[in-house]
Order: sequence, then C-alpha cells, then structure tokens
Amino acid sequence: MQFSGVLFDMDGVLVDTDQAIADLWNQLASEHGLTISERDFAAHVYGCVPEHTVETVFAPLAPPDRAKVLTRVRESEPGLAFTPFPHACELVHDLAGAGVPLALVTGASATRADRALRTLGLAGLFATTVTWGESARGKPAPDCYLLTARRLELPPAACLVFEDTSGGVRAATAAGATCVAVSRLDPAPLRASGARHAVPGFEAVSFRRQAAGAVLTVADREDLHIGSTTGHRPVPPTTATDPEGGSPCR
Repeated sequence: MQFSGVLFDMDGVLVDTDQAIADLWNQLASEHGLTISERDFAAHVYGCVPEHTVETVFAPLAPPDRAKVLTRVRESEPGLAFTPFPHACELVHDLAGAGVPLALVTGASATRADRALRTLGLAGLFATTVTWGESARGKPAPDCYLLTARRLELPPAACLVFEDTSGGVRAATAAGATCVAVSRLDPAPLRASGARHAVPGFEAVSFRRQAAGAVLTVADREDLHIGSTTGHRPVPPTTATDPEGGSPCR
C-alpha cells in the first residue's frame, strides 16, 4: 500500500497515560457517587475527548454538575503524568528524517501535547498537531482526522494512522484513512473497529528508508510504502533534552 503521510495519536501510542487518566476520571466519578466500568473506560474514556466522556459516563448528573466535572478535567488534564513507550519516538525520528509529513492527532489539550513533545524530544518534527477542541467533534467522530488531512493537504486515503483505542480507530477509518492499531491487550475490538493491522508495540514495526520516503513493515505481514512530499523539508534526527527535566525517548 502507498501513503503520503503518517498520523500518530498520542495517549496510548507515543506515551502511556492509562493510569493517570483512570485515576482522574475515577476520582471525579467517586465524588459524584458514580463508578466507571472497564467497559465504559474502553468505550467512552480512552481515546475519547472529555466532552464525550462527560456526556456518556456522567449522564446521570444534572447539566450544572456535568459542567463542573468538565471544568475539573480542564484544570487537571494538562499536568497528567506519562511515560514514553519503547521504540515510538525512534519511529517518529526515522520518518521525519526520511522527509515523511507527520501529524499528531490527540484528544489531549494543546498544553499537554506541547509538554509531551518537548519531554520526548519530538518538538518540531510534526508538520501539524490537532488537539482537544480544534475540531467540531472529537474522537470517535472523524472530524479531527479530516482536519489533519486538510492541513497536510493530503486526501485522507493517503494517510496512515497509528491508534490504540476503538474510538480512535473508528475516527480514523471513518475519515477514510488506513489504521494500524497499537494494542498491548486484546486486539480483537480494534480489528472489529476497522484496523487493518494490530501490533503489540512499535517493536513490531520495522523502518526502512528509501530514495523518496520510507517503507514500514508491520508485524512481518505487509510493506506500507510512504513517500515524502515534494517541498516537505526532511527533519534530521536529533536528541533533545526537556527543559522541564523529563527524559527524552532517544
């Protein structure tokens, strides 16, 4: 298959935030006498924008109380802790060095996304980022991926997406993109949501540079050819140190 750009989700793909996200939402639910099931976390929390979570999981609350929950999330979300996943940042550097247009498409706030990119040493490698609130609807709606494709000036079908949740996979495929799911648990729900492939981590994705772009081999099953875009300036791989004292990926 041939692509012209690669789009990455952040939470669950580049960085591990599952515990921090769970702690935040469980605390808010407890304060209002609610509990969040594992099924609700999978369907309505992970990979979804906070508005979706509040509208679904916190539906029993009166509108003013739901508004307070959303305000609490806005206040707490930028400081959520995270750790990088192995091999993720290396792949971003390799693709950027090959001149492949890259984008970050995340339900995280711009503040948290910027902090993560600086911490990981990835600042400046993405041609565009789409964060919480920039599209009319968040994941699982396709709006964020349609917006990203427009910013990259690429048709959605020319975009390869890495996602980790059913909502994210549905958003990407509904936009017309091809999705590779990064699943460290049962990949079946992600395949059912439309993922073309599911890998346990980026150690299962091999990179090979070619004259005009790169080839990604996914789980030793399929070569995905990604061409660099004319006029896109390749970004040389660099090692960065986060000014806030975090640890870069490489």
